[in-house]
Amino acid sequence: MARERVILVDGTALIFRAFFAIPATFRSSAGVPTNATYGFALMFRRILAGKTPKFGAVIFDAPGKTFRDDKYPKYKAQRPPMPSDMRVQIDWIKKVVEAHDFPMMSIPGYEADDVIGTLTREAVEAGHEVQIVSGDKDFAQLVSADVRMLDTMKDVSYDPELVRKKWGVPPEKFVDFLALVGDKADNIPGVPGIGKKTATTLLEKYGDLETVLSSTGELKGKQKENLENHADDARMSKDLATIDVKVPLELNVTELTIPEVDKSKVDALYQELEFFSLLSGDGATERAEDADYRALTADEVDDYFQTLGQDGSTTGVQLLHGLDSSIYGALLGLAFSTAGAKESVARYLPLAGDGALTGAKVRKTVGAWLADPKRKKVTHDLRDVVCILEGAGMTIDGVVGDTRYASYLIDPTGDIPHRLDQIARRFLHRTLIPLKNLIGSGKTVKDITDVELAEVASFAGHLARAIAEAWPVVSAACEERGQTRYLEEVSLPLARVLARMQRIGIGADATIFDALGKEFTERRLTVEKRIHELAGRKFNVGSGKQLGAVLFDELKLPVIKRTKTGYSTAADVLERLAPKHEIATLVVDWRALAKLVNTYTRVLSEAIRPDTGRIHCRVQQTVSASGRLISTDPDLQRTPIRTPDGRRIREAFVAEKGFVMVSADWSQIELRILAHITEDPKLVESFQKGIDVHRRTASEIYDIDPQDVDATQRNVGKTVNFATIYGQGAVALGQSLGMPRSEAKDLIDRYFQVYAGVRDWLDETIAEAHQLGYCETVLGRRRLIPELSSRSPTDIAYGERIAANTPIQGSAADICKLAMLAIDARIQKEKLRSRMLLQIHDELVFEAPPDELDTLVALVRECMEHPLPDDLALDVPLVVDIGHGASWSAAH
Repeated sequence: MARERVILVDGTALIFRAFFAIPATFRSSAGVPTNATYGFALMFRRILAGKTPKFGAVIFDAPGKTFRDDKYPKYKAQRPPMPSDMRVQIDWIKKVVEAHDFPMMSIPGYEADDVIGTLTREAVEAGHEVQIVSGDKDFAQLVSADVRMLDTMKDVSYDPELVRKKWGVPPEKFVDFLALVGDKADNIPGVPGIGKKTATTLLEKYGDLETVLSSTGELKGKQKENLENHADDARMSKDLATIDVKVPLELNVTELTIPEVDKSKVDALYQELEFFSLLSGDGATERAEDADYRALTADEVDDYFQTLGQDGSTTGVQLLHGLDSSIYGALLGLAFSTAGAKESVARYLPLAGDGALTGAKVRKTVGAWLADPKRKKVTHDLRDVVCILEGAGMTIDGVVGDTRYASYLIDPTGDIPHRLDQIARRFLHRTLIPLKNLIGSGKTVKDITDVELAEVASFAGHLARAIAEAWPVVSAACEERGQTRYLEEVSLPLARVLARMQRIGIGADATIFDALGKEFTERRLTVEKRIHELAGRKFNVGSGKQLGAVLFDELKLPVIKRTKTGYSTAADVLERLAPKHEIATLVVDWRALAKLVNTYTRVLSEAIRPDTGRIHCRVQQTVSASGRLISTDPDLQRTPIRTPDGRRIREAFVAEKGFVMVSADWSQIELRILAHITEDPKLVESFQKGIDVHRRTASEIYDIDPQDVDATQRNVGKTVNFATIYGQGAVALGQSLGMPRSEAKDLIDRYFQVYAGVRDWLDETIAEAHQLGYCETVLGRRRLIPELSSRSPTDIAYGERIAANTPIQGSAADICKLAMLAIDARIQKEKLRSRMLLQIHDELVFEAPPDELDTLVALVRECMEHPLPDDLALDVPLVVDIGHGASWSAAH
C-alpha cells in the first residue's frame, strides 16, 4: 500500500481546549452554550483544509475508570467535574464529527491517548505518516520521523527536534522525563525537588530512568535522598505516563477510511448551530449563474424605474463607490433588488467604468426615483448612502429601513460592526462574495471601473439582493425586540444628521499641528536624553523589555508586577515607582509626548483634506455596545483634554473664516440620570437645588460639614460617585484613589448607606437583568447580556456591571441623539447657516456666523436641556455649559 497520511484527533483534549479558549458568552440565539462546539468545529475544519487524509479517527475518552485508576487511585483525582456548559455540548460535538463522516472511537478501560498510541503504531508499521492532533504534551513520546504532533491552538507541529527544544529531551526519553518531574495536570507525583532542568541534566548524563536510579551513589545531598526515597514513585510515574500502544481494537487503522466531505450536510448542521461564519462556499455563497443579476441598458432605464416599487414593494438599494473615501467617494453605480420576489433578481445601473450610462437623462431618472418618498427603500448604512449620493448631486427619500441599524438594535454586542456579510450569515445563512474576489488585494488591487461590467453587475446585484432578502427577517426580529420605533424615530433620522456632519467636517490648521508635533518631538528627545543619563546607557525607551531590564535588573527598583513575558512597565507600575526614582516619572512623560506626536498631531495633520482644509471623520451608530456614537477615520473623541499639552491640540481645530466655534457640554449628565432612575432623595435634591454633588458625597462619607470639605476630599467624593456608575469594586476604587482595598470598601459601604436608593436600584436592576437577560435605556433600547448566563464568576460579574451601567450610560447616549435630532431640525427649519460639526462624549461642537451666535446658543441650550418628551422627562434638570471662540480650545 502507498504511503498515506493518517490523522488521529484527540477529541477529549480538543473539547477542553476549545471550551476554555472560546468565551462562555458564545451562545446560540436561544441561549444554548456553543463555545466548545464552535472551537472544535473551527479546529476540525482547519485540520481538514487541503487534501482529505486517507485514514483517521477522532478518539474520545470512554466513560468510567481506566487501568491507571486501578494502579493509582489518585490519578487525575484532583480534577474538578466537567462544567455543565461543556457537558451539554458533547452530543453536538459528536454531530460535527458525524457530519464530516469522520470515524469516531472510544475504548472502555483506556484513555484516548492509548487508543491513539495503538493506531499510531499500526500506521507506522504499515508505512504511513501520522499526524496526532492534540495539545497534550504526553504525545511527545510518540513523535518520530513518521509521527508529528499538531497543536492547532498554537499552530505548532512538533517533530523530534522541536520536542527536544521544548522539553529538553528527545521523544524516546520523554516518559523518563515525566517520571522524574511528574505531571500536576494528571496528578502524577514524580520525584520531589526534581525540576525540568535537573531531570534534563540527569537523563543527558545517565541515559534513562533506571540508570539514574541505580547511580544515586554518584549524587549528593537532597537530590540523592529524594531519588532514593522516591524511586518507586518514579517508576510508578513512568508507568502512568507511558501510553499503551497495544490496546485491543475491533478495527485497525486502515479500516478507518475518511470519505470526501459532503459540504451540504456540514452546512445544514452549522446553520442549525448558527455557525454562519463556517458555512462553505458551495450552496452558501450565491453564484451569478444561480441568479438574474445584470446591468441595465439605456433603453431599459425609463421603464425599469417607472415600475420599480410602484406596487408598494420594498427595494434594497446598494451603492458602489470609489475606495478613496466613503465621505466623498465617487458614485460608480447603484444596484436594486425587490424584497419578496421568488426569483433572485437584481439590476445594476452603471454610472462609471465599463458600460457606464452617463447621460443627464439617466441621472435625472434615477435621481427622481431615489427622491420619491412613495417608493419604499431599504439601505445598509444610510449615513454613507446619503453622503455619497449627495456628493453625486442626488438625495434619497422613502427609506423605511436599514439592515445595519436594525441588526445593531436587535443585538448591539453581536456581529459588531454589523457589516452586510455578517448580517447575511446570521439572518440568511449564506455567505457573500468578498470584494477582493472582484478587485483583488494587496499590490494587485484594481479599481472597480477596470472590472468587466458583467462581473460588477453580478457583484453589486447580489449585495442588493442580500439587503432586500434580509430586511423582512431583520425587521421582524427588530419588531419582536420592541426596537422598531427606535429605528424609525432615532436611528434612521440620525443617520442623515451624521451624514451632514460627516460632509461638513471641522476646520483644522495643519501649521498648528505641525508646530505642536515639532515641539513635542523636541521635548521627547530631551526627556529621552535625561532617561538615558539616569540609566547610564542608551536603550529603546519604547521597548517594555528593555525598559524593564533597566528599571529592575540594573537600577534594582522593586518589582511591582510581572507579565507572562517578564516585568510589567504599565502606567500604574510607573506611578508607584515615581516616588522612588525620577526615571519612572520621566518615562511617563516620554510616553505621553510620544502619544501626542504619533496618535494625534501627525495623524490629525494627515487627515486634513487638501480640497476642503477640514477633517471629515465618520460618526458611527453601530460600533459601541453602549449606544455611544463613535468617531473614526480619524477618532476625534480621543482628543486629549486632561493635560495642558493635550488640550493644546484643540487649538488647531479652528472656525471657518466668518464663523465662530461653539461648544456645548452637559454637566454631570450620567449622575443626573442616576438620580432620576434611582429616585434617591438625596441625589435628586442635590441636582434640583444645585448642590455640589461631589462635595455633598464627600461630606456624607467623611461625616463633616460641606464647607469643611477640602479639594482632596471632594475628589474622593467625585471618584466614588462615578465608581457607582461604572460598577467599580473596592480593588478598582482603591487603585484609583491610591488607598488600601479595606479603606476603599469602607468608602463604598458608607456611600450606599448615604444613597440607599442607589443600592436598592442596583440590586433590583441586576436581579431583573439576570431574569430577562438584557437591560434597557430610558428609550427602551435593549442590550443583551449573555455573560449573565455564564458559569464563570468573572463573566457574571462583568455582566452585572453592564446591567448597572447601561441604563445610565446608554440613556445618556439616547438623550444626546435626541438633542442632536432636535437641534438639526431647528437649524434646518430656521434656515440658519450655523452647523453641527462634532459629537464628543457629552459635548456637541458647532460653527456659527457671529450674527447667529445668540440664536444658536439659545436653540442649543433649549434642545440639550429638554431633549426628552414630556412623558419621559427627567425629575432633575439637565444643565449645559456653552462657550464660543475662534477655536475648539477657546470655545470649550
